[in-house]
Amino acid sequence: MTRSCPPVVLVTGATGGLGAAIATALAADGARLVLTARTERAVADLAQELRAAGSEVLPLPADITDPSAAGAVARRAVEEFGRIDVLIDNAGVEGPVGPFWEVGLDDWWEAMRVNVMSTAAAAHAVLPFMVGRGGGRIVSISSRAGQHRWPTLSAYSVSKAAGIKCMENIAHEAREHGVSTFSLHPGIVPIGLTTAALTDDAPATPWHARRRDWLVRQLSEGRGTPVERTVRAVASLAAGTADHLSGRYLTVDDVLGTRESDHRPDPAPA
Repeated sequence: MTRSCPPVVLVTGATGGLGAAIATALAADGARLVLTARTERAVADLAQELRAAGSEVLPLPADITDPSAAGAVARRAVEEFGRIDVLIDNAGVEGPVGPFWEVGLDDWWEAMRVNVMSTAAAAHAVLPFMVGRGGGRIVSISSRAGQHRWPTLSAYSVSKAAGIKCMENIAHEAREHGVSTFSLHPGIVPIGLTTAALTDDAPATPWHARRRDWLVRQLSEGRGTPVERTVRAVASLAAGTADHLSGRYLTVDDVLGTRESDHRPDPAPA
């Protein structure tokens, strides 16, 4: 990304740990940012912090799972900046933890709704503007759980699988219009949802304890991904370095190459 022609980047789930890290890095690269998340105060605080560092930021708190709200965010972004170059689809929830037949089906479906609609509504809102301009990129923060599985977190796993397939289909449909899409597995990043699990000192169920213990083990065995490396992969995709891989599910190592430390590949959840 160059400062002579700063791109306009919309980040959803912008105030979570990973979302804020991505927004901060993109701002440092010179991007003009549109930040959205459900909590108005958190969105305003992050925008103020980035503006203080000299960035152009438009804070737009919204429930991005609501298609009307997502559409309003996209339209307001275009009114302010004239275009949307990149969507970073980062909003989502973990969902219920436990065997499929033990978790409440309403809770399971709510996680599906939030994760699938946050991706679909945001993409649906920005694509008309990208297609109209003849180009754009969507980077959807995904998970190995969607590409493989994650027993006892089935709603999360199935919803991420849906997101991967959504990006794959959009890539084919919008290719002739210059739009590229990616599903990026960020790795086991010690931030956001992972942090919440790691700091769960009183797990609600044995399944919550199992999830926590698995994450602790992966990080202790060197299978984690530094936040800075994940953010660099996102920025690289946003800058167009991997447009030839549009539609693909990618890992951080796919984007940046294997680390010199010969870091072992991120395993599938047990």
